[in-house]
Amino acid sequence: MIKKDIKKIYTALILIILSTTVFLFTSCFSPEILDKKEEITPGITVEIVVKEGMTLQQISELLESSGIVDNAFMFRLFVQQRGKERNMAPGKYEMVTCSDYDEALQKLVAGPPETVYKVTIPEGLTVKEILEKYGLELPFLSIGDMEIASRVSNYNYEYLTGCTSLEGFLFPKTYEVLLDYDASDVIEMMLAQYQFETGDLDYSLMEEVGLSRYDILKIASMIEREAYIPEERELISAVIHNRLNIGMALGIDATLSYYLDKWEEPLTQSDLDIDTEYNTRLYKGLPPTPICNPGLNSIIAALNPADVDYLYYVVTDSSTHRHSFTNDPDEHLDNIKNAK
Repeated sequence: MIKKDIKKIYTALILIILSTTVFLFTSCFSPEILDKKEEITPGITVEIVVKEGMTLQQISELLESSGIVDNAFMFRLFVQQRGKERNMAPGKYEMVTCSDYDEALQKLVAGPPETVYKVTIPEGLTVKEILEKYGLELPFLSIGDMEIASRVSNYNYEYLTGCTSLEGFLFPKTYEVLLDYDASDVIEMMLAQYQFETGDLDYSLMEEVGLSRYDILKIASMIEREAYIPEERELISAVIHNRLNIGMALGIDATLSYYLDKWEEPLTQSDLDIDTEYNTRLYKGLPPTPICNPGLNSIIAALNPADVDYLYYVVTDSSTHRHSFTNDPDEHLDNIKNAK
């Protein structure tokens, strides 16, 4: 009697197993599911977001629904067998459809890649323009954050000793900014780049004639704003140096444009009469600070003026912004009249 009961139990268990197997087979391999799997193209990059607090089951189902793995249940078992169910990091991932389980798991355990923002700072921008550019292009920093971080007293570089502004020292370049950077990190990165780029330059000849490194940066900033054609940098540098050597006012209106923050409109006569040390028509010598942040080529040109005696230049071709140079004031007036 007992043997018959045991036989019945075994029979029932076999029937249950068979029915379960049939159910799983028909569920997993029904035409609808097969059609769905056939629609997935291998090797396509897709983006998924693993949210904080998602369970292994939810992550597995997300991977399957995105076509990254073929079976959420089997992937879940794979992760559990390796004891990694608590090691998968939340975040945004780029993954590939029809990945093998180990590849998908390794990416989730490694964590999402760091978000990198690339910000290009061209030559000739002012500190104000640079701060605005960062504030507009970096969603996690505001212009206000950048303004606070740009105070010169926040930094301890030797080349900033005695400077009242970071103008000139924010080196132009394309920078990669990580999501966890704050505004000070961004400024620090630019100051470190300036030190790296200019650290090996030879300032000795200029120092012999009484020009400091800061003076060279001021000259470089004027060259940056004045020279549109690369080969004219050394010529404009020569005019500046020649005028300084004979005590002649520089007469570079870009210094006044900087003071007035008036770059796009022409200066008026009332502008030219403003009494400020940035008015290099009225005041001899260099302006109090650089007037922009120059690139390396303009700094090198400031250190290496052309060996010419020019004292004047003026744009004579507005289409190319090419200058004509001379040391004769009458010829200079003719150049002004003949400018096109």
